Amino acid sequence: MIPLRQFHVAAVLTLLLMTGFREARCQYDHEIDSLQRLLARSKEDTSRAGLLIRLAYYFGDFDTRKALQYEKEGYALSRKLGYSPGMARAAYQLSQVYMSMGDYPLSDSFLTEAEHYFAQTSNKFYMAAIENTRGDWCFMQSNYWGAAEHYTRSAEMYDRSKDTINSLIAYQNLVAVLAEVEDFEKAVTIGKKILPVAEKRKDTLQTGYTLQGLTTDLIYLKKIREAGGYIPSLLDIAGKTADNNLASDAYSTIATWYYYNKEYSAAVLYYKKALSKAETLQSQFQLSNHHKSIGSAYLRLSDLANARIHLGEAMDLAKKANNKKAQMNAELGLSEYFEQTRNYRKAYEYLHQHLELKDSVTDARTRNYAQYLESKYQSEKKEKEILHLQTIQEQKDFDIRRRNLYIGIGAGLVLALTIISLLLRRNYRNHQRISEQQARLREETIANMERQQQVVSLQSMINGQETERTRIARDLHDGLGGLFSTVKMHFSALRHEVAELQDNSLYKKTSDLVETSAEELRKIAHNMMPEVLMKLGLIEALKDFCSHINAGRLLQISLQTYGMEEPLGSPTEVMLYRIIQELVNNIIKHAAATEAIIQFNRHANRLSITVEDNGRGFDLRQAEENRHMGIETVKNRVNYLNGRLNIESRKDIGTTVMIELLLNEG
Repeated sequence: MIPLRQFHVAAVLTLLLMTGFREARCQYDHEIDSLQRLLARSKEDTSRAGLLIRLAYYFGDFDTRKALQYEKEGYALSRKLGYSPGMARAAYQLSQVYMSMGDYPLSDSFLTEAEHYFAQTSNKFYMAAIENTRGDWCFMQSNYWGAAEHYTRSAEMYDRSKDTINSLIAYQNLVAVLAEVEDFEKAVTIGKKILPVAEKRKDTLQTGYTLQGLTTDLIYLKKIREAGGYIPSLLDIAGKTADNNLASDAYSTIATWYYYNKEYSAAVLYYKKALSKAETLQSQFQLSNHHKSIGSAYLRLSDLANARIHLGEAMDLAKKANNKKAQMNAELGLSEYFEQTRNYRKAYEYLHQHLELKDSVTDARTRNYAQYLESKYQSEKKEKEILHLQTIQEQKDFDIRRRNLYIGIGAGLVLALTIISLLLRRNYRNHQRISEQQARLREETIANMERQQQVVSLQSMINGQETERTRIARDLHDGLGGLFSTVKMHFSALRHEVAELQDNSLYKKTSDLVETSAEELRKIAHNMMPEVLMKLGLIEALKDFCSHINAGRLLQISLQTYGMEEPLGSPTEVMLYRIIQELVNNIIKHAAATEAIIQFNRHANRLSITVEDNGRGFDLRQAEENRHMGIETVKNRVNYLNGRLNIESRKDIGTTVMIELLLNEG
């Protein structure tokens, strides 16, 4: 089992109240002494409020109690003096202090107050900073979808202001939250985008954090060789930086790279360096994961004594931190350890605990996502209500103006009645014409929205199917597959411990049944999301698929490919694999064919796919009327790819399915 990634939110580095970064602690102390001397001589005015807020800012990194004390005093004095800028800055800093203390409702209250003021003053810097802090607030409560939304807005706002330093930090936060939801592809894309920016600024700290996140995401995408290209630079930064958090994360990433390359001794060395740096940070979550990583590496070296020490320490620290992820990680490591020591009962107990905790974490994430969607729905609902009320008010204003106009006209001279009549008639015709135009516009808008909704519904349905297939396949393989492996271990151990069971026919039949069930489960998981498709691509996956069909000897499939040397992109390849899979399944179920040909022909950005069989054929008109589920599924997937589908079938001769696609180049 590969050690878990040490996720780090770069938001703690954000300088949200002044431009630039905070200096070293010794400079803090000098600044604090200077501010405290000024405070002792200050009067009850706005200058004193500013001093209190600045002192709270400097204490924020290492003394939360004093930071909160000064923050409250600065806020109270600003409110007393009616000093709005001071109230806003203090409210903003109070939101951060209460968030670090875990008081999220109070943190949200102060952040909302600060946001209201800075929105009125159109302060772009603080509005971007508030979006970033909103992201931190969501992240701390595992609302990763909300966090990603706020970090994205913050980064875009900083980009528009050309504030590269804070833009970098917002993007780093976005990379971290994307890693939490395992969207490593997008995280790598952003990481490659911001790395040159950090290097151009010659900002070692930001370069280090960007480099560490990018390398880790590449490792988790199994792009080991590409990740290795960044290891020397990361090693150089880890050895030079005074930031222990960065050094710890960097050494952990370097160790994980060696782990993937099966250089376990080097992995142990760098995990221990990461542990040494993390001990200065007093984060039990980080320490637990470092100990677990060291224990896993020792298991690969068959050093069971050291593995037991570090895995046990990982479990103790996880429980102290009350962190389910760290505990789940440690439980899996201990299960592996007891399996190697042949203590299968203990191995099973820890594996069972790991799976239960994994289910609870998954449920919690699902609840958080549901809450996020509910909050989005309520927000949109409120916006619609406000828009509706505004429309009603505008209509009332219009009615009042029109009534006043009629009253003025009625009070006019009798001689003006003819003119008024003409004006009213013209106004009526204009109103009628406008109403007709608006009606046509509404009809066109509704039709357009219906078309867009159909496309969105189709995309959502297909994406949901693939996501659900992947999740079920992973759950079957990792969850139920793990349990079958444990059962098989128990049967094996039972056979050695109770010799007479070797000749027991019921025992043998049960053992064979377990073996057959485990193999069937593996086949099901493979069919739902074949590993060869993810690792080697579409053509190799189809070769593997055809090989399995041909092995049954009932249907012989020939696969022919031309110009398919370059990959098509993961989403497209998955969709094409599903289409071929559905067509072949239809041949097996309905065609009674003995031979079939699958042909891929790519020229530039055009791709032609042909699937032929020598089966009994079918009536296309009847199939259209009955809306055959298999054909509908293929049509939906081809429409998703913006392709064209043509089916020709002749009774007792066979069926030919042709698909034409235009590929996105680059």
